[in-house]
Amino acid sequence: MKDSKAQEYWLWRLVAFIIDVVIIAVVLTIIAIAITVPFFLSGGAVVFTGFFFGGFALLSGIILILYFPVMESSSGASIGKHAMHLKVVSKTGSNPTFVEAFVRNISKIYWLLLLLDVIVGLAVTKGYQQKYSDSLMGTSVTRT
Repeated sequence: MKDSKAQEYWLWRLVAFIIDVVIIAVVLTIIAIAITVPFFLSGGAVVFTGFFFGGFALLSGIILILYFPVMESSSGASIGKHAMHLKVVSKTGSNPTFVEAFVRNISKIYWLLLLLDVIVGLAVTKGYQQKYSDSLMGTSVTRT
């Protein structure tokens, strides 16, 4: 039996995630351009290559891994979730703590982990509103 409410809910979450990924990509592109131009203007292409594959990759990972927990613990939602009228809440109904938000988002470091997080969550929880990491932290995403 199909549950159209569950399908609609996960579609909203997917669109919210895509919005967030686009925002993060734009920010990282602006940072990359700001860093790249001075290197090439000064003739330091070799130094740039080392930075791009080392330091910039690290910076990108840090921005990606901190964006969701910072946004969700401070305002209850990332920009994408705000746009889709979604909010992350803890068991008490308040915004999640930074640690709760960090753990519930750790699977976003790799798409396969995120997919497994969603599938396992749907398989082991009663409702359809929790990834596995949400059930571990006692958080859920609600429609506002």
